[in-house]
Amino acid sequence: MSSPRLMNKRPVLLRKAIYDGYDFGLSLSYLEGASKLLLRRGGFFIRRSDHPLNQFWRVPKAKLLDELDLLYRELAELAEGKHIESWQSFRDRITAAQSDTHRDAFTWGMKLRLAPLAEGGVILSGDFHPGAVAIAKRMRGVYLSAGKAWRVQGSAELVRSNLILELGLSEEQFEILDTLQELLTDGSVSPVREVTSISLGGYSPESTKTEEELADSGIYLASVPSIKNTELTNSEIDKALKAFSLMDHQPAGIRHLLQRTSALLADDMGLGKTRQAVIAAGIRAQGKPVLVIVLNSLIINWQREILMVFPQAKIALQIFDAQAGWIIVNYERLGDFVMHASCFAVMVIDEAHRLKEPTAAWTRHGFDIAAQVQNRYLLTGTPVLNREAELHTLLRLSGHPIGQLPLNEFCERFAGSPEFRKTLRHEISDWMLRRRKDVLPGLKGKQRQTVPVILNKVERDEYNQIIRSDTHRFTRLGALRQLLERVKVRIVVDLMAELDVDDKMILFCEYQETVATLQDHCITMGIGCVTLVGSDSPKKRQKAIDAFQQDPDSRVFIGTRSAAGTGYNLTAANYVFFLGLPWTPGLQDQAEDRAYRNGQLRMVVVKIPLAEDTIDQQLWQMLMDKRALAQDLIEPDDVKKAQIALAQLTA
Repeated sequence: MSSPRLMNKRPVLLRKAIYDGYDFGLSLSYLEGASKLLLRRGGFFIRRSDHPLNQFWRVPKAKLLDELDLLYRELAELAEGKHIESWQSFRDRITAAQSDTHRDAFTWGMKLRLAPLAEGGVILSGDFHPGAVAIAKRMRGVYLSAGKAWRVQGSAELVRSNLILELGLSEEQFEILDTLQELLTDGSVSPVREVTSISLGGYSPESTKTEEELADSGIYLASVPSIKNTELTNSEIDKALKAFSLMDHQPAGIRHLLQRTSALLADDMGLGKTRQAVIAAGIRAQGKPVLVIVLNSLIINWQREILMVFPQAKIALQIFDAQAGWIIVNYERLGDFVMHASCFAVMVIDEAHRLKEPTAAWTRHGFDIAAQVQNRYLLTGTPVLNREAELHTLLRLSGHPIGQLPLNEFCERFAGSPEFRKTLRHEISDWMLRRRKDVLPGLKGKQRQTVPVILNKVERDEYNQIIRSDTHRFTRLGALRQLLERVKVRIVVDLMAELDVDDKMILFCEYQETVATLQDHCITMGIGCVTLVGSDSPKKRQKAIDAFQQDPDSRVFIGTRSAAGTGYNLTAANYVFFLGLPWTPGLQDQAEDRAYRNGQLRMVVVKIPLAEDTIDQQLWQMLMDKRALAQDLIEPDDVKKAQIALAQLTA
């Protein structure tokens, strides 16, 4: 028999409280006159029936906490004894909400718009959220009252990434305009009338700011301990390394890391930076936890590598586990580990060039962690993607003396000429170790070949029609790039028909639509293929990679370069094709070297179709110029001769 219902039970004043770090959500029992109290404190009542917090009051943190006791007394007076709630209970509910933050509490239905500015930076507008304002201010944003928007330094992708990390937003909540805006004298914005610089895509990845304008003054990054030599001697390290099976060049890389509290291992892709870092970290940690920071797509790769070296290792993925010896986390989750930073003996940062932008949220979190970890190992085969200044943040993260220089002084001393770059290379030679693939005697070499593409009449007419259209120049250039990638499909299809039965090919695209088109062609031709794009789950990605590597009938690997061009081992391929080019030579090299790495037993041929009399030539020239700059900084003096022999370009 059920217990009798108590009809005279008095309800509490505060039913529930939720907190997102900026505002409180309060669910109150009905009290006549309570709305005036909350409106006076900046409160907003959520009326939408489909909102997860329907009928909650949203109240700013400062307005609530500054007068919490007064609000309680005023609510209690309105209740006139009809509600029961002690001051202690009321305050405890608020305190409990503060200790259980829900960062996405008030982001439901939120929409934000990002529009790139012709003079650099972006315009951020849309639904108000104090967290978005905090991000804008952190990125040196300026509020434009005329347009009710923020002008923020950085690319649209960087601003979006920071907002997702801070507020838990999804990518679908953003609109990124493909039309450049200009800032008018009254503070409003409008589409630009003319653009003098060329951009080859949906937004400009190329900064137009000078190095001085890129200075990170005013951006707080935690102070990191200075680099020191460790107590480990060569003989002690050699003794420890007897337990491991290593290639001839790898002991030197491990020594490079172990004999300094922080260093950069910049070996060419495919030389086993992961293996060297795992062994060095395992030796240095002496049983204490190691934090490994990686791209999300490479978490499984690192887990496998650690278990190959240390089969009994306990590994935690994306969570802090005090019992684990290794904790692997991706860049986007770094903020969750700042509070545990002091627990780690070693911090390994894979693809460390991801931390080159000081205004990125994951860079700030990386510095917060590095400030509390004595041993910091940085790994990247591409420490410089565009300009000399990108090394500054990595040097600063390591605790190198040059990293302590203000960025503008760093650029004055080391940027702008081959002589300056040579000086910088000398200054950091003890910190950065780089070996090229010629240390691997088993590799048969790599040839990079350009393939001329002649547009037919229909394609040329479409190309010219886009150029002459009255759409914005920025939009036209993006459409041209997509058109040229579609044109190159027929070149690749012809090559696939000529493949020998033992040949395998990687096809890199910039657009997912091209991936689908190429897959359809493979099916029609009866050629086995697999695909990999950004939306694929880690399990689906690994299944595609394993099939390509192990199944002789799976002969073509098709993927977007952004998703498939980093971290994976695709040595079954002996041909690599680019239907579209990336923005930097480092990204191109990373993609090529999915095939050209340890374990490759054949010559690797990289084919790059370039459409004649189009913007293709401009982008290719830009890549060659950037490649020359990077070689000045990170390669030994004889690299240019080796590069000429390696890359046998054809007209």
